[in-house]
Amino acid sequence: MSSHRTNFDVVIAGGGLVGISIALGLRLRGLDVLVLDGCDDDNRAARGNFGLIWVQTKGHTFRPYAQLSRNAAKMWPAFSSQLKELSGIDAGLESDGAFYLCMSEAEWKHRAELMTKQFDSDLPVAGAYEMLERGELDKHIPGLGNSVVGGCYGRLDGAVNPLKFFRALHSAFGAIGGEYRASSAVTEIRPAGSDFQVTAGSSTYSCAKLLLAAGLGNNHLAPMIDIAMDVRPVRGQVLVTNKLPKSLRYPTHTIRQMGEGAFIVGDSREEVGLDDGTTPEVMSAIARKAIACFPKLADAQLLRAWGGLRTFTKDGIPLYLRSDSYPNAYAVNVHSGVTLAPVHAQDLATAIEEGSLEARFPDFSRKRS
Repeated sequence: MSSHRTNFDVVIAGGGLVGISIALGLRLRGLDVLVLDGCDDDNRAARGNFGLIWVQTKGHTFRPYAQLSRNAAKMWPAFSSQLKELSGIDAGLESDGAFYLCMSEAEWKHRAELMTKQFDSDLPVAGAYEMLERGELDKHIPGLGNSVVGGCYGRLDGAVNPLKFFRALHSAFGAIGGEYRASSAVTEIRPAGSDFQVTAGSSTYSCAKLLLAAGLGNNHLAPMIDIAMDVRPVRGQVLVTNKLPKSLRYPTHTIRQMGEGAFIVGDSREEVGLDDGTTPEVMSAIARKAIACFPKLADAQLLRAWGGLRTFTKDGIPLYLRSDSYPNAYAVNVHSGVTLAPVHAQDLATAIEEGSLEARFPDFSRKRS
């Protein structure tokens, strides 16, 4: 395809995990798709991405979110295989479950209550989770510190390598003819009849369908297509150690050991606006808790640390919106970009292609207050 083309079936603002997953799905359905992305130093949620496929407690207060997360987790093995076939990149899927470690009896009890709400009432899933006291937990995870009193094993949970997964998505999209343009953040959108004129840098593109998946940038862009969007940044700081002998088979909610041996540790949710930096206080707290969970990490070397701004809707639940004024214009904001990626590449892409968003995602497409 020529690099100076300006007319597409679909233009997507935002090339993060959410935008590129939907772009891949639309391209697989035969649509001509252009992804317009910002610069490397933009506020990117992918930087704070831990790579978890996480179902535990998601939607314990909102049933449709619980169901959506479960469906996505079940779709992951086939999705991972498809990505590898298209891109040649193995995203490193770990699908044997994951653990939430509890540091007090009160936390263990609270976790059990949340899991009961999510799994044991009107949407039961046999064997979906198991609350384990310390003696049972030791059989699955060796080397735990004395502060760990027990944990929750989620059979539907898992993980991928976040960097390889992101690369696989972009490579797959390019391999099947999708167009991606970096340093091309969308600055203006003008409806033009039933189409849209989208300006990025010095270029303007036309499209029949428009999708905003620009994370925090949606706050600025969505009003241009008459969609109310209010998302906030939540910073997460991440630490990476040197490579250590493989000892942790399962991911946990704040500590993972990658295939090559390095540990990734992250355990912060900070409301600090657009500051994606790191702070000694938070880094120290993350390290202390990690060492309390796994005392051997006291001897590990810290190689890297960074902060990432994740996007959260007001209620923490995904928003899949279509404009009332411009029916072919959509805006999406999701915190669970990894977990929900198969749904985004398949069901959500289909809904956008067909114009059936409200029918397929009624609980996420309405304008929740």
